[in-house]
Amino acid sequence: MELALYAPGLGYYGGSGPGGGLRPVGRGGDFYTSVSVGETFGWILAHRIAEEWTASFARDETFVVVEQGGHDGRLARDIVGALGEIDGALPDRFEYRLVEPRAHLFESLAEGLADCPRIRVVPSLAAARSSCGIFLCNELLDAFPVDLLVFEGGEWREKRVAWDAAASAPCWTTAPLPESYAAFVGELGKGFPEDYTTEVCPGIEPWMAEAAGLFDRGLWWIVDYGFERADYYLPERTRGTLRCYRGHRAGEDPFEASGEQDITAHVDFTRVEEAAARAGLRKRRLTDQNRFLVSAARPWLLSIDGRAPGGADAKRIRQFQTLSHPSLMGAGFRVLELERS
Repeated sequence: MELALYAPGLGYYGGSGPGGGLRPVGRGGDFYTSVSVGETFGWILAHRIAEEWTASFARDETFVVVEQGGHDGRLARDIVGALGEIDGALPDRFEYRLVEPRAHLFESLAEGLADCPRIRVVPSLAAARSSCGIFLCNELLDAFPVDLLVFEGGEWREKRVAWDAAASAPCWTTAPLPESYAAFVGELGKGFPEDYTTEVCPGIEPWMAEAAGLFDRGLWWIVDYGFERADYYLPERTRGTLRCYRGHRAGEDPFEASGEQDITAHVDFTRVEEAAARAGLRKRRLTDQNRFLVSAARPWLLSIDGRAPGGADAKRIRQFQTLSHPSLMGAGFRVLELERS
């Protein structure tokens, strides 16, 4: 999965898109995100950022927002533009730091955002550090490589990639479970059907430890699709959550069109919470995108209550409904809020 997604020049996120750059997202890409719905997602987040900054931080402190996994910088543009509208003018000490560790994309992203001096592209989380601020990632963790576990012959084993010499193609095999997962599967137990397959993301722990070091005081917003552990590892979820997307069509074969399709897995939010606690962060809440956005947009929604919206408000309402409606993006996406004060 790591090679198929991130191998330089070959992987899906490795610069194998048109012209060796990023792959398009939205109608002309392989999947939609909250950002590709329109500017309303960033607009609402900006209002929540302004509210949190006023309530939790001194206005004379450096105002820093750090985003990781920002793709082409569209969300950064939407948030910075909306913050300028909210305050009239952004504070002199405000900066939006967009983390892009991939060297082959760093320069092109920086050049593409050169007309927005408030946005600075940095190569790592360490380079984005500030004494206080707000961290945001949207659909980042679902693209972290995962290990596959399979319940086979009454025991947990690891599902691994092998090479079928006769077919000259990759195939699946199983191997003894790594000792590092013994405690985890011990907690899951053995009440699973034969060939039950699921995922574990080993990258969450080191990533969270690094991300937690961003601020001495701050907020962390992790937005993604996923479940808490009790729901993630339900016995009836026999095929796990690993999926592939190409041309807005879902598949389950990661060997098909390797490097040309997205490979993703849902997020185990319990694992993220545990890693965050070990890194010294406190959980404020885990909610769905519907509740998070409705709460953040409440002042705007009250301002248009009882009148027929037109123009920008009408367009914004259509986008808001897509983002928040439970049958669309409102229920499937979760928002984990963490803090250190």
